[in-house]
Formats: sequence, structure tokens, C-alpha cells
Amino acid sequence: MDARQNKEKGFSLVELVFAVGILALAFLAMGRLFVTSIEHSRQGRHDMIALNSANEILERMRSIDFDDVPDKFDGLDTADSASVPNEVRVWFRHMRENLGPTARCEINVFDENEKAQLTNGLIEVEILTSWTERGRERTMRTGTYLVRMGS
Repeated sequence: MDARQNKEKGFSLVELVFAVGILALAFLAMGRLFVTSIEHSRQGRHDMIALNSANEILERMRSIDFDDVPDKFDGLDTADSASVPNEVRVWFRHMRENLGPTARCEINVFDENEKAQLTNGLIEVEILTSWTERGRERTMRTGTYLVRMGS
């Protein structure tokens, strides 16, 4: 027999350890990618909840008489849950359930007396929603204009 034919083929221990090390690094990188993906998904979910919550309260504003909007909603701050009007308690509870106990919403309504660019029959509504996510405060500002029908 030839010496070349008798030589066994296979991997040495060093080659095997090196290959396992490379695979371990690849799996760690993929694991971090999954964790980051989950975090971004959670942030996106919270952003969507905050936006939907703001849209929900805007729809409530659109459903009441135009002249009642400033009286009922201007200066509303849910930081003090006892001061939240009965009309929006369900909305407020829903927001806290989905964004956590630190969720807070501030609503400001501006008319022509507060902003010169607004005309009679037009009000601006600003909703500032904030919550704590992974130890950091997140804030989303939503704004729109409401128009008196027939103006």
C-alpha cells in the first residue's frame, strides 16, 4: 500500500473547533438581529396604539357640537385620572391598558383668538401622547383642524 492511500481523510480537532466558533458567532449575530427586530416591532406597535388612540379621541370630538369641543377638551391632561371627564374615561382606560400605566395624553384646542392664522369656524387640535417604553419616555404629537359645518 502506498502511504497516500493509507492516510485517513477528515477534519483535525483545530479545524473542527474553528468551524464551530464561526457557527457560534453567526448564531449570536442572528440572535441579536431577532432581538432588535422584536424591539422595533414593539415600538411600532406602541406608535400605532398612540396614533389610534389620538384618532379615537378626534372622532369623539367630531361627533359632538363644534362649539362644545373647546369646553370639553381644551387643556385636558390625563396625568390626573380623577380630572378625566366621564365622556372620555373609557378611551383613557383603553389607552392606559395598551400603552402602560405611565401613558398620558394632553389635548390643546386653539381658535382664532389664540392663533392668528385660524379663522372663525376653524379650530386646531393638538394631542400629545406620551408613555414610557424600556425606561425611556416616548412622545407622539398628533394634530388636525376641525371645521364648523356650514362655515
